[in-house]
Amino acid sequence: MVSRLAEEAKAWTRETEAVRQKLLLTARRRQESILGLHASGLSVRAIAARLGSSPAVIQDAIRAAKARHPAARREERFPYELHVMVGIRLHEEPERLRKVARTNIEKMRGTSRAPIAEGWLDRWEELLHLSDDELERAMLADDEEGRDLRQISPFAGALSSQDRLVAMRKVQLLEKG
Repeated sequence: MVSRLAEEAKAWTRETEAVRQKLLLTARRRQESILGLHASGLSVRAIAARLGSSPAVIQDAIRAAKARHPAARREERFPYELHVMVGIRLHEEPERLRKVARTNIEKMRGTSRAPIAEGWLDRWEELLHLSDDELERAMLADDEEGRDLRQISPFAGALSSQDRLVAMRKVQLLEKG
């Protein structure tokens, strides 16, 4: 009986952790969306009214989203924000985005590239075999590999012009501080 109860408790622990991780991911996406609304020109009060929330909650979400964004060099900010949007869309349309990436990698391989760039394309192909969450984490990594990969991204054409505009406005907002 004790063994069975212990196994049940372990199973519930695993399930609880999976749900917790999903909630954290959902909260991060909500914060990014709120930051996008703010970057698009909506005031904190206007966002709060639209979402049925308090301005204090909206301010906290904006602060949390800003804190996650690396203090990157200016030329690294826009690719990062584009990939934040790709990460959001990846969870909405994973098949479409992965197809775009694979098609683009195939096209890029048709062009003569330096060996280091070929290595990055190899890495992107590896990443496309990961789960959506793992792929998102890898492409948003604030390390040398993450920055390098974002410079030769296979997600060209994956975002709408509206998504690209939101990314650009977020960069402008984040530059202001």
